[in-house]
Amino acid sequence: MMLPSECMGESISDWSRFERLTPFRVRDVLLVASHFDHYLLEESGYLAEIMQEEYSDLNLSQAPRIIHSPDARDALGLLRTREFDLVITMTRVGEMDVKAFGTEAKRIVEGLPVVMLSHNTRELATLSAGDGIDRIFVWTGDSRILLSICKLIEDERNVENDVRDGDVQVILLIEDSRRFYSMYLPLLYRQLVEQTTRLMGEGGNLHQKLLRLRARGKILLASDMNSAKSIIDRYHNNIIGIFTDGKFPNQGGQRDTAGLELVRYAQEGHRYMPILFQSKNIELKEDAEALGVRFLHKEDTQLYRRIEEFMVDEMNFGDFVFRMPDGSEVTRASNLEEFMNGLESVPIDSIEYHAGRNQFSHWLRTRSEFSLAAGMRPKKIGDFDTTEGIRKYLADSVRSHIVQVRMRTIGDYDAKREGAGFQRIGRGSLGGKGRGLAFLFTRMLDLGLGSEFPDVEFVVPRSVVIGTDVFEEFVEDNGLGRFAHEDYEDEEVNEAFLKADFTDEMEKKISVMLQQTKWPLAVRSSSLLEDSSHQPFAGVYATYMLANDHSDPMVRLKRVLEAIKLVYASTYYRRAKAYVAATPSTIEDERMAVVIQDLVGDEVNGRFYPTISGAARSRNHYPIEPLVAEDGIAAICIGLGRQVSNGGKCLRYSPGQPRRIHQFYSNQATLDTSQRNFFAIPMRQEDGKVHADEEDNLLNLGLAEAEEDGCLALVGSTYVVSDDRMVDSLAVDGGPRVVTFAPVLKHGRFPLSEILSHVLNTCQNYIGSPVELEFAMSINQDSGKRRFAILQVRPMMEESVDIDIDLADVDRSKAMCICSQSLGNGVIEGIRDVVYVHPRRLDRMRTTDLISEIAAIDAALRAEDRPYVLIGPGRWGSSDPSLGIPAQWDHIMGSSVIVEVPMTDIHVEPSQGTHFFQNIITFNIGYLTIGPDDFVDWEWLDSVAASTDSGALRHVSLDEPLKVILDSRDSEAIITR
Repeated sequence: MMLPSECMGESISDWSRFERLTPFRVRDVLLVASHFDHYLLEESGYLAEIMQEEYSDLNLSQAPRIIHSPDARDALGLLRTREFDLVITMTRVGEMDVKAFGTEAKRIVEGLPVVMLSHNTRELATLSAGDGIDRIFVWTGDSRILLSICKLIEDERNVENDVRDGDVQVILLIEDSRRFYSMYLPLLYRQLVEQTTRLMGEGGNLHQKLLRLRARGKILLASDMNSAKSIIDRYHNNIIGIFTDGKFPNQGGQRDTAGLELVRYAQEGHRYMPILFQSKNIELKEDAEALGVRFLHKEDTQLYRRIEEFMVDEMNFGDFVFRMPDGSEVTRASNLEEFMNGLESVPIDSIEYHAGRNQFSHWLRTRSEFSLAAGMRPKKIGDFDTTEGIRKYLADSVRSHIVQVRMRTIGDYDAKREGAGFQRIGRGSLGGKGRGLAFLFTRMLDLGLGSEFPDVEFVVPRSVVIGTDVFEEFVEDNGLGRFAHEDYEDEEVNEAFLKADFTDEMEKKISVMLQQTKWPLAVRSSSLLEDSSHQPFAGVYATYMLANDHSDPMVRLKRVLEAIKLVYASTYYRRAKAYVAATPSTIEDERMAVVIQDLVGDEVNGRFYPTISGAARSRNHYPIEPLVAEDGIAAICIGLGRQVSNGGKCLRYSPGQPRRIHQFYSNQATLDTSQRNFFAIPMRQEDGKVHADEEDNLLNLGLAEAEEDGCLALVGSTYVVSDDRMVDSLAVDGGPRVVTFAPVLKHGRFPLSEILSHVLNTCQNYIGSPVELEFAMSINQDSGKRRFAILQVRPMMEESVDIDIDLADVDRSKAMCICSQSLGNGVIEGIRDVVYVHPRRLDRMRTTDLISEIAAIDAALRAEDRPYVLIGPGRWGSSDPSLGIPAQWDHIMGSSVIVEVPMTDIHVEPSQGTHFFQNIITFNIGYLTIGPDDFVDWEWLDSVAASTDSGALRHVSLDEPLKVILDSRDSEAIITR
């Protein structure tokens, strides 16, 4: 008996193995025939059409191209000048003998298959293969013989590769009658492909279904005993069926009983091998059936139907029929899930009956489930203590295989695929974010993350992606295309999109999807241009977090549809269109997919949020000694990751050296820069409206709520005011709670840094470049269950290093700015404008007042195509106004160089991990972070006459251009006057 192997992980490689199958294809065929023979073959000009229709009907690859040559000499000339995969020649080829032609053709092209086609029955007795002719076929007026010749040649060439690399199955036909196998092969190929195509409907996406067809069984033709035995010896583990003639050449044996001898030989290695015995001699029927094989008369009027019945019943191309030893039927299984259910429920005698005949593995192989079937081979019934042990092993193995296949498959949405982790609605693109998630989802098993931390569950949250074609249809059906080209307020765009309708079919699909989950959801944008490595469009489009817990399913449906519409609307927001305009793309290039994804977290006291979330990068652009770039950088927070992505207060540290936290260099700095609030989703809300402002759908809570929920203890400390001391515990009084993550990073309550380093390094090695990671963690306080969810992984956008820069040659006496922490490489010249905010003149509590002024200056300079240097204190783009000026990207996107200088009273870490920082890299903007030993010539800047001067903010235009020199090797930069 054969049972699944212990190593079920092999199953995940089936699809990649399928891609390597069938390396040899017959694409160009040289047909050598007289004009008269060619006319007969052409079916009055319809041969190409017939071939294409046949290939299309059988879901095969593109039909071969047939090039006609009227005689041997012309054909030999073509062989010298063009490439052909196969030569099919009629017997009349001009003055040259056909065998001489075949020999010469093979001399010109070594290994070229040459097949003879004859329509003269009298010729058959005098013709023989060899001497330049590989095989001889008979033309009976059926054009499908040409297809069968092409497929047979492909199978003979590919079988060695495909059995070795893909464990594909083999069907052996033993027949010496040229007329019969010429008639029989088209029937056999059509039946084989039809049966394989029928099995393709069991699941998977279109690409996987076509790959499964590529792994169909290979048909091999033998015409004598020696060649038949040779094929059986070579491929005995892969042969799933034999069709044999009753008599054929048998060197050293009886011709008339060769078929019976062959049956006995095949059964020596496989007692229950499916064999169809075919003969015109009805007297052999009794002997064949005595050997346990099915007999078929060659002149049966229902020959095609009999072949189909044999393939379905004996070769297991049909349902798996669970039977008792007396042959009575118990139940049937048409797919793997029904097969697993049958294994768990049928009487144990049925399990023993099929296991002893290798029928479980045989049925699986016909479905191209090669890894699962191959795993069954080493096990025997005697390997198990009880027969119930066999049942459990089989059922568990099939269940494990189903789960792993689902974790490898991005299939079309199907409500029946309960538990499927990633599905799609629509045939359009998944968008940038969707593509990244799909790649990550299908590779999670390869990454093997759980092996290092067995008590942590690593997941990509369950997701459904609505393709870009649904967006295009929605925009067109509702007449919304005008918003792409005309200027509207964002509120007007939202109003029009919310009033628009989805198709009934689309609403039904979303409704059915929501019936399967009442878990909180994220409705995320996934545009075509979003999250690509060269232009990630970070944070440009909308994302909505929904509780999805209303008791009325129609309210839940209404909220999700509104969220999708608002994500669609964000495609045409002013800042989104301005962003696209600053790239090589146009708004016509942009189309929106939507990811609907389960959120990671727990509900406590009517609010839902993860314990820890954030972003991390495998390479730190600004390591401060003793940190090194390879230690990576992470930005973490409690609650939803919006706190990090929007530049709010959070903890930035290196997972490689978690005890060195430069951000908390003093108690006062810890108090000033640590997280004070967090985002969560309000549960059990009766209001059915989704607010266009993403944060209006969320709760912005203080640390008191986190402590009340029991979540702060894992990440919090207490500042004891009387002692000016930070205690890494909440078990003391005397001062405010502070989010330091010390219990995790310093005292090892949870191996967060080790997990981040492991995931980053594993993904970097797998992708082949530094990576960015978005994640969320749930640590259930009651059950102790730990889940680490990877929300996105993408290659890091790296700065160009093509230009060799040597700052030693720069005249530093002319420096306006000297920086030892910079991002970018090369020289930027021609900048005559500087927009800057002097830190000593900035009121840190009124930073938002400057946004409109900065945006107006940026718009005016962009309109005149005047790039500028932007200088300001703290972190540009921060959502926390106390950490810097909270400008959005479209407010300052005309800048060519951005300089972040220190605040006068607090230390602020650089912008790594935020959407803002990703945009800096995307647009190849010089990014300078001024440290304590660096320099900005504020006095000189203040001495230049200003075009705009509002106190803290000044815009100066220079007579002579600035020169910006960026050295990526040493992360240094100088701006000279």
